[in-house]
Amino acid sequence: MIDWWTAIDGEILGCLENHGAMSLQELGRRLGISEGEANAFVSMLVREGKLRIRQVELVPAADPGAPG
Repeated sequence: MIDWWTAIDGEILGCLENHGAMSLQELGRRLGISEGEANAFVSMLVREGKLRIRQVELVPAADPGAPG
């Protein structure tokens, strides 16, 4: 039987090593999983001390004069 956690753990860590920091959406796209699944797996890796989340980015407010 395949140890699925070790497999996804390795895929996530390998993806981040090879491609650098990325959004959960991008990580999920690269691994063929949803953003929610990527979030859950990354959260587990953070709890295990294998990853650190070091950046929080403020999304700029929409320009009130911009169409949209």
